[in-house]
Amino acid sequence: MDPAYIALIILGAVVVLYITELLPLPLTSVGGCVAMVIFGVATFGEAFSGFSNSTVFLVAGMMVVGTALFETGAAEDIGKKIATLAHSNEKRILLVIMITAGVLSAFLNNSTTTAMFITVIMGIAAASRGKIHSQRLIMPLAFACNAGGMLTLVGSTPTVIVQGVLTQAGYEPLGFFEFSLIGLPVFIAVIIYMSTIGYKALHKLADLKDTPVIPETEDPHSDNGKRTSKKKTAVAIMLLCIILFITEPFPPGLTAMIGAWLCLVTGCLKEKDTYRNFDWTTVLVLAGSLGIAQGLEISGAGQLIAEQVLELGVSSNPYVIFGIFIALGMILTQIMSNTATTAMMAPIALFMAQGLGVSPYPFMLGLCTLTAAGFATPVATPPNTMALVAGYTFKDYLKIGGILNIVVFIVTLVFVPLIWPF
Repeated sequence: MDPAYIALIILGAVVVLYITELLPLPLTSVGGCVAMVIFGVATFGEAFSGFSNSTVFLVAGMMVVGTALFETGAAEDIGKKIATLAHSNEKRILLVIMITAGVLSAFLNNSTTTAMFITVIMGIAAASRGKIHSQRLIMPLAFACNAGGMLTLVGSTPTVIVQGVLTQAGYEPLGFFEFSLIGLPVFIAVIIYMSTIGYKALHKLADLKDTPVIPETEDPHSDNGKRTSKKKTAVAIMLLCIILFITEPFPPGLTAMIGAWLCLVTGCLKEKDTYRNFDWTTVLVLAGSLGIAQGLEISGAGQLIAEQVLELGVSSNPYVIFGIFIALGMILTQIMSNTATTAMMAPIALFMAQGLGVSPYPFMLGLCTLTAAGFATPVATPPNTMALVAGYTFKDYLKIGGILNIVVFIVTLVFVPLIWPF
């Protein structure tokens, strides 16, 4: 059997297991990688390449830095200050975090921004003593970071990919802030939705519990001087990571690992505490999903899906084809990495536009908007996967993020052709 069809069968099984949760999410993700190897879709190195991905090390490293901030009490102090500024109002805190994190994601890696703010949110929840719940803040944070990445050229990988395809084909490059013409309406839509309908839905998730485990800290009265010193050191390490993320002398994954190493070497965190409090679920789901996406890409399964849908020939109207095309990109990015989906579909978008005799810009902008804005599954984007630390289930993403994806699809369908006509 063609490897592409085998990959699609494996993908179908993985999606069913994700939704039903008959197996824990990490087992499903890793099992998908194992199946890709056993059935000859990919080599062992290709299927498990996600475990060496820089994003995985970014997530793992920032988890360690975040744990150190908790261990020393620094995260709780930061949370108290933000809560005080927002008058301890959960809704105001939600808006402050979404806007701040979203804007930062326009210039920083959105995975990096998510990792940093999850730590802050955990501190706010800990400082509130039950008045503020992290589950009502972390998913909105992830979604805001996804949308914020669409505000500039460097905010997300999909924007960079479509820019490269356009310029390589001889078209004029898009401006650095030109993406914000569609990115800003999407970002505003995400904030409005998550602070209203999404916020109410998060309140109704009856099966959610406060999952963050605050590491046992030393008695604050036993050695205040030592505790204060560790707290300052942990904050300094976090600030160093932020500076390195902005200046980019190293890849983000390496910066995060430097931060984690410093936390252990300086004694801000004990080795045993690191192993005990580490969120292995997020790392395994992220790495496994990247491996599955790699199998779909190299087998041609993803491209097969795209070509089959587009060859249906339902219409010759550019607007209709545009709608079908971006809808397909939105669906594929829920099960594949947005980088792989965009890289696969961008050349097809260019070819379709040339065949129709229309401008490629609306197809390209619509594609990168909806592949960057993956909300309906925890594996759609790294920020979504990181949000699993709050205890969400696959169905929670479908219920809350699925509706948001439809909202963003409508916004894209309306605004993109108006801004970049066919």
